[in-house]
Amino acid sequence: MGRILAKKKMVAGIVLLLLLAVAGIVGFQMWNSGSREDKQEAYRSLSDVDKEAADLYAEWYECSPEDVAVIQSKTKDWDKTAEKLEQDFFTIPENTKYQMAKEGYRLEDLEKAEKLSVQTGRKAMDLAKAKGKASEDKKWSEVVKDSEILTTEEQLGLTKEQSKQLKDRKLSREERIDVAILLLNRTFTFDEVTEELDAGKTVEELGKQDIN
Repeated sequence: MGRILAKKKMVAGIVLLLLLAVAGIVGFQMWNSGSREDKQEAYRSLSDVDKEAADLYAEWYECSPEDVAVIQSKTKDWDKTAEKLEQDFFTIPENTKYQMAKEGYRLEDLEKAEKLSVQTGRKAMDLAKAKGKASEDKKWSEVVKDSEILTTEEQLGLTKEQSKQLKDRKLSREERIDVAILLLNRTFTFDEVTEELDAGKTVEELGKQDIN
């Protein structure tokens, strides 16, 4: 009798666990579906101009336009939205680092991934996962090629072709960086800079025009 009762309790316990597991799966699916709906609704609520901005930011920061829309719905400011997207792209949250370290990733690799993210324009999390856990013993040279490392001026926005054109004009590294800053400030377009340089202006003189 005691054995039968024990078996019944065991079966009841298993059934309860199965029911809880099914409820958990259903709950997650409902939450996930709701989350997708919320994101889609956030995107639908944007104006046509803001949708174009969301599409552009999504392309730049390798995420979905809906994700961008959710951030924008909270910040109500595109500059703040861009800052958040940039932070998410180039850094790994501290709590995520902690969890990844528990799973076998080296903390120094996660920090290195953030630095290389800025230098290569690749997402920090993608670099960290490509490097893998400590047990995989992969080298960074297998993940990032030397040709992918951007110069300072390229990190500031110059393309490799633009940087080459400036090098061909015998501009120093510091001058190329100054040109990149001028472009960031939207004082000149790149074509305007090259026209001024070809006309005999120096980068220093262009910088003074920027200040004035």
